[in-house]
Amino acid sequence: MLWACLALPQLPLEVAFRGCPDHGPHLLYNETGQRLLVVQADATAQAAGIHAGQSLSAARALLPAVLAKPQQRHAEQSVHETLAAWAYGFSSQVLCLPASAQMPAALALEVGGSLKLFDGWPNLSSQLRHGLQQLGHAHSLACAPSVAGARLLASAGHDGMALNDQPQLRRALAQLALTQAGLDARQLAALHAMGLRRLGEVFTLPRPELARRLGPELLNWLDRLRGHSPDPYPPYRPATHFFQRIEFDYAIQTHMALQFALHRLCRELAAFVFARAGGVLHFTLELEHEDLPASTITVGLRQAMNAPDALFDAARGRLEHAALPAAVVALALRARDLPPMAPERRDLFDPGPRGDLDLPGLIERLRTRLGDDAVCQLQHYPDHRPEYAWRIGEGKAAAADGAKHRPHWLLLRPIPLRNRVLRILRGPERIETGWWDDHDVRRDYVIAELDTGQHAWLFRDAGSEGAWMLHGWFA
Repeated sequence: MLWACLALPQLPLEVAFRGCPDHGPHLLYNETGQRLLVVQADATAQAAGIHAGQSLSAARALLPAVLAKPQQRHAEQSVHETLAAWAYGFSSQVLCLPASAQMPAALALEVGGSLKLFDGWPNLSSQLRHGLQQLGHAHSLACAPSVAGARLLASAGHDGMALNDQPQLRRALAQLALTQAGLDARQLAALHAMGLRRLGEVFTLPRPELARRLGPELLNWLDRLRGHSPDPYPPYRPATHFFQRIEFDYAIQTHMALQFALHRLCRELAAFVFARAGGVLHFTLELEHEDLPASTITVGLRQAMNAPDALFDAARGRLEHAALPAAVVALALRARDLPPMAPERRDLFDPGPRGDLDLPGLIERLRTRLGDDAVCQLQHYPDHRPEYAWRIGEGKAAAADGAKHRPHWLLLRPIPLRNRVLRILRGPERIETGWWDDHDVRRDYVIAELDTGQHAWLFRDAGSEGAWMLHGWFA
C-alpha cells in the first residue's frame, strides 16, 4: 500500500480565525489550571518572540496588538472531518489522524489504487495541494508505504517527499533527528542520555533491551513507522449530512460583514458534496443571536449544485433579502438534502465547443435578486395546437409529436404573410383538433423559405388554396 499524508500544522489557528479576514498577528490559548497559556501563534507573533507554553499576559506584553482567541477543539474536529470528506473524493481509504503533542492533525489517503486514475503521483499531489489551498489550509505533503512514516516525514518538514518502497522509507527515516521522530519527552530524554541523536541509531538497538528500558510502546511506534504493524486509526466513513458553524468574536450588525464567513462555509460545503460525486438541493443558514432565538434562512435550488461560487451567490442573495432581528454572534450552515449529481446530457460525437455560461448558476442568481416567481421556464405541453403547446412552470411535461419541427419564435397571433414564398421545405402538416373546448382549429402547416431568405412557419385553412398566414419564425 502507498499512503499520502497531508499534515495540517495551522489547523487550530485556521479554524479559530476562519470567520475573520486574514490580518495578523494571531494566537490561540488554553486555560491550564489558573493560567492562560499560548497553544499556537502565527508567523508574525512568533517573530515577536511569542511561543507555545508562554503565558497570555507575557505574549501580550511582547505584542500588544496580537489578537488572541481560545482554542476551539470541537470546531477543529468538525473541520477535520469535513476535510476527510473532501479527501474521500481521491481515495476510498481515508484516515483522520488527530493532533498529538508531537505532531499536528493530518489526513492519510491510500493512493496506490488511485495513481492511474489521476494520471500519476505528480498530478494527484498537485490536485491535493490545489484543493487545500482553495479551502484555505496550510499543509505539508509526503508519500510513503506506511501511514506513520508518511505522517512523520510530512510533519518533520519533508514536504513533497515521495517514497515508493520500504528500503527508501527506512533510509529516509534513519536520517531524521530524534527531535523530529514523534517521541514523547520521556523517550527522547532517555535516548539522548544513551548518546543517540538520529532515528537510524535507534533502529539498530536490540529490541528486547529497548523494550525493557523504554517500554513496548516505543517498539510499537518504530514498527508502525516502518510499516511492520498497522496503525490503530479507524477508516473514515462519509457523513450523511453537512454542518459547520463559525462563532464571531463580536456581534455583527450588517449583512456585508457576514459574507466572509458565509463564503468560507459555502466553500466547505462544496468540497463536502463534490467528494461524494453529488450536489446540494437546499440548505439552511442559522444566524445565532445573543438574547433571541436563532434566525433560519432556507436556500432552495432548482437543481442540485456543487460549485462554490454558485452556492455562495444563492446564499448571499437570500441573506441580503432577510432582515436581521438582532446582531449575529455565530453563523452555521446545515445541509441534509444531498442528491447525486446528474451528468450533463451530450452527444458522444458532438464536435461543437462548449460555452462557459453557467446556466444553473445564472438562474439561481436571478432568483435571489428578482424573487422565486420572477424566473420562469417554458416547457412543451402535449397539445397539437401551437397556442396551447407550451406552459410556464418547473415540472417536466411530454412534448407533442412533431414539436421538434416547430419554431421557437411563435407570434402572439397569426398575421397575413406579406412576403413571397420561394419553396416549401417541409409539409403540409395538418392540425385538426380542439373541438372539445370550443377552440377548434383545422389548418395545414408548412415550413417555407421566403424571398428574404428566412424560414417561416405558415398555415392556411385545411384543404384550401387561400392566402398564407404567418405563425412563427425559425432561427
